[in-house]
Amino acid sequence: MKKFIITILFLSISLTTFGQKTPSYIVKKATAASEYIAAEMNLDENQQKNIYTILSEKYDSNRKDIRGKNLSNEEKQKIYKASFTKTKQYLSEKFTMKEVNMINRLHRDWQKKNKK
Repeated sequence: MKKFIITILFLSISLTTFGQKTPSYIVKKATAASEYIAAEMNLDENQQKNIYTILSEKYDSNRKDIRGKNLSNEEKQKIYKASFTKTKQYLSEKFTMKEVNMINRLHRDWQKKNKK
């Protein structure tokens, strides 16, 4: 009986941990943004992957923090500002500060061009 309970517990934890897949629209958005930035800055494939990873984590984190919580615009702006700061920190671990600033500028340009 003890083995059965441990097995069920392990399976339920595994399913909840590994079952949280990033939504496809976030993957598409991060892919498009990272491709745009990489093309504009002539980045190599590894640098583009770093940007993709950071942006997809940012988009997914924002989605989880905001979706379904009925937040005011002010509360959403606080989340976006904190996300920007965290993203800038992650980028600075992989790129120079000049490159980070350029990535942020290009990301804003991409967002303006692709606003729905």
